[in-house]
Amino acid sequence: MKQLVLFVPALLMVTFPFAQTCNPSGNVAVYTNYDGGIVTIYCDLNIPNLKVGICTYEAAEIHFTGPYAGNITQVIYAGFIGTNDNCGLGVTSTSISGVPAGITSILFAPVATQSDPFGYPNIICGYSCGAGYQGGCNTSAQIAEYFTDTMGGNLYLYDTQNNCWQNETIYMSSGGSCCPAGSLIPQAGFTSSDALLCAGQCINFDSQITGGTPTSYAWSFSGATPLTSSAADPTGICYLSTGVFPVTLTVSNGTGSTSFTSNITVTSCGIPGCTYEDATNYNPAATIDDGSCDFPPCTSNCPADFDGNLVVNVNDLLSFMTHFGTFCP
Repeated sequence: MKQLVLFVPALLMVTFPFAQTCNPSGNVAVYTNYDGGIVTIYCDLNIPNLKVGICTYEAAEIHFTGPYAGNITQVIYAGFIGTNDNCGLGVTSTSISGVPAGITSILFAPVATQSDPFGYPNIICGYSCGAGYQGGCNTSAQIAEYFTDTMGGNLYLYDTQNNCWQNETIYMSSGGSCCPAGSLIPQAGFTSSDALLCAGQCINFDSQITGGTPTSYAWSFSGATPLTSSAADPTGICYLSTGVFPVTLTVSNGTGSTSFTSNITVTSCGIPGCTYEDATNYNPAATIDDGSCDFPPCTSNCPADFDGNLVVNVNDLLSFMTHFGTFCP
């Protein structure tokens, strides 16, 4: 079988467009190449009951990571598991890590569930999106059909390449080389200029979207002004009272929508500034004096005449008593 794959003349190979349909509501992701190698699949899409199929001719070292790696319920490797270290990475046997061992299977050349005159009767390798003759490997349709039949579910993405995985990371949100990213559901996320701020302050938000391209943004700011926004990156969101307030972003396009929520904490920390009413730079909103007060120079020949009416009287005494004990910068 190995010679059949290696020695069929490449000039006979004819390829056609990918024959499978990637479903934006699917839950099966397929990754294939010929030479194997080392790959990390970064699960940054929140796909429930996620199933992953992997097919290579040579052995591969497969790692899973990312915020939604816990959504994976099944991983099947199906391929020839060749021992030629074509990638020069020392990989001569197939392994899977990053998910529970109980949900993984490593299968040597299982029987294909779809017959294809341009493919092969067993699942051994795949390296293109084509449906035509594959030089002894399987067609993309055979591989996609095998994994969806064996694991159940619908195909979400199919990513393939001919050469090695050179210890690289593939982000699931990229959509795969055989599935246009525009067909994917956008995955909501965002960052803020501050996560902890004082009452009376304002912050900005930046959307962080993976997967498909959104056609609409819907923000909800509990306890803030304004309460909503449809901007991609809203600015000037102000919180006047203390508390913990959720912020939710919902993004959508023609294939679906997702939401992401994070909390903003607002405390009663003081507002620095000049707190002396007689100062030229008095700030009525300040709650903590920062020593920045500026006072007009004393030009009167009668320093006890605080109100400047040229007479020292009861009003001046009261003014003095009001400020008695006050620290003068």
